[in-house]
Amino acid sequence: MIESWLLELLKGVGRLFIHPVFYVTLTVAIVLGYFRVKRERHDFHIRVEYGLTEFLKACKTLFLGLALSLITLGIGIILPFGTIFLISIITVIFTLFIKPRWLSTGYLFGFSLLLAVLLPRWTTGVEAIDQLFVSIGETHLPSLALLMGLLMIVEGLLVSRQASVQTSPQLAKSKRGLPIGFQVSQRVWILPLFLFVPGDAIRTNFEWWPVLQMGEQSLSIWLVPFGMGFYQKMKASIPKEAVAIAGRQLTLLGVFILALAVSSIWWETVAILSAVIAVFGREWLNYRTRVFEEETPPIYVLRDKGLIVLGVIPDSPAAKMNLQIGEVIVKVNGIPVSTVEGFYEALQENRAYCKLQVVDKNGEDRFAQTAVYEGDHHELGLLFVQHAKKWKRTEAV
Repeated sequence: MIESWLLELLKGVGRLFIHPVFYVTLTVAIVLGYFRVKRERHDFHIRVEYGLTEFLKACKTLFLGLALSLITLGIGIILPFGTIFLISIITVIFTLFIKPRWLSTGYLFGFSLLLAVLLPRWTTGVEAIDQLFVSIGETHLPSLALLMGLLMIVEGLLVSRQASVQTSPQLAKSKRGLPIGFQVSQRVWILPLFLFVPGDAIRTNFEWWPVLQMGEQSLSIWLVPFGMGFYQKMKASIPKEAVAIAGRQLTLLGVFILALAVSSIWWETVAILSAVIAVFGREWLNYRTRVFEEETPPIYVLRDKGLIVLGVIPDSPAAKMNLQIGEVIVKVNGIPVSTVEGFYEALQENRAYCKLQVVDKNGEDRFAQTAVYEGDHHELGLLFVQHAKKWKRTEAV
């Protein structure tokens, strides 16, 4: 029996590498990194992070998925092949838009669960499609809702811990023709989970397990990749604060969805309600964030006194001085600055040493200083709001 389980686990791992979502999601991560670097070089003539940053972040969740599989296998979540196919198709379709926010679990699983209710009611006359609809109709809706809640919680935690760092600065033109800065947080993740699929590879002889669909089952084990995504554009807030808040809100929404999913075990209709709330709840969170950024005055703008930090190059002197996005540099080597040109001129006053007077996000002054060595970034590795090489047609709100 142990040998058959081990063999099936190995087969499940192999199924991961023939799943299109695995490759499509990682490809999108590479594409996002390419366009990010292209935009940063356009605006600042330098890239902030490596082009493969998004790809590496997406890969880091592979082991997280395996750890989460202890839960999915432990409670015995079973999804028919048709449901896995349905989630995969929706993920691929949403991925084609190259917009990470549409890869949120609330959208992918919310629409999938609703379609799992509607599609089995239709017939097309095409045998292959009708058989697929029959497979989808075998979905245990509470199991799908439970998986949705778990993944929404994981997504919220990933947003809080990963998406709030290594954001990308951008420049645009305001309606008055002045330069304005943005911070963009975009991430995609791939989360592979071991799930049971109806099949004839292994048999369970426990009356109490699988927990959600009790009784003797003939099953296969698949390692199924699920895509996740996040996007937030900020001109009126600091990424570490705003994105962390978005992550906590998403986590709380996931907890609520999970609670509904648990209750749907006794009343299946609640699973449908959880899908509706997941879709509209996720869209409501996006809407609130967007409205706040549109209605709040931007902070990444040119100022009469000081320069606000829009970006910090990793491993640069600025990073070693712990300069943060959103802080304002008011003096360089004792000289007041308010323009990028003035900042660079003040740096030349002492080429071997740099002392900055900085106003942090709480409005308190502090000093940052460092020796400048040959080979260090000649501009300290700081990015400021400035006129871009050329403006795009779109304007900032």
